[in-house]
Amino acid sequence: MPTKQQEQLSSVHNAIRILQAFSEDNPVMGISELSERLGLAKSTIHRLLYTLNQAGLVDKDSHKYRLGIGMFVIGSVVYRSAEIRVKAFPLLVDLMMCVRRIVRLAIYNSGSAVYLCKLPEDKETRMFSNIGKRVPCHSTSVGKLLLAFQEKDEIQRVLNRPMKAFTDMTITDPGELLEQLKHIREVGYAVTTEESTKGVCSLAIPVYDEFHRVIAALSVTASKSQFLPTQVQEYLRSMRMYSRLITEQLSC
Repeated sequence: MPTKQQEQLSSVHNAIRILQAFSEDNPVMGISELSERLGLAKSTIHRLLYTLNQAGLVDKDSHKYRLGIGMFVIGSVVYRSAEIRVKAFPLLVDLMMCVRRIVRLAIYNSGSAVYLCKLPEDKETRMFSNIGKRVPCHSTSVGKLLLAFQEKDEIQRVLNRPMKAFTDMTITDPGELLEQLKHIREVGYAVTTEESTKGVCSLAIPVYDEFHRVIAALSVTASKSQFLPTQVQEYLRSMRMYSRLITEQLSC
């Protein structure tokens, strides 16, 4: 007998197969056609389509189904992320050459920051996070910056989760982190000092869209000795200029 967890995983897998069955050549299909294509019982198809319809991932028109607006929304997020990376990349190269430090671009996703780009990419910097890697919000400058500009309910959801201490400098107290997020919103940037990795500091600022919504975070990472107050101010000046340039590129 399959366990409940195995049944749930099977249902998820079959739901994905249903979504993937739709294409430009087959944009509209009924239960019988999907059952034949996928080799699943009509009752299973009907149950999964009902769930997908409730989530807005498929639309029902009479006895036929098509992909819903929810899929468009998900696809738009992916497209937007790719667009940000492509348009920002040349400017990130320029920023890296300007500050001579590690430069990253990240977006927010469900309580984590996800890196879209990291420069430079050579043997000397492999100790740092890879592109596509998820990092926790509470111990990284990009994570704190992005979390600070989320809705209150989302911030509280993240604060309610356990926060791992990566070093003795990592903030794991929800109240203390909440105060930091408030300060970040006030000053417009986030700084971490050895909170994720010993000897490493980072600085992050927001990247806005044309409607002044925070859509990404731009960061500079370096050793603690390269993060003196005067250096931080120099990084900030350069980062703010390139953040504005990225916004201009995205609005074109």
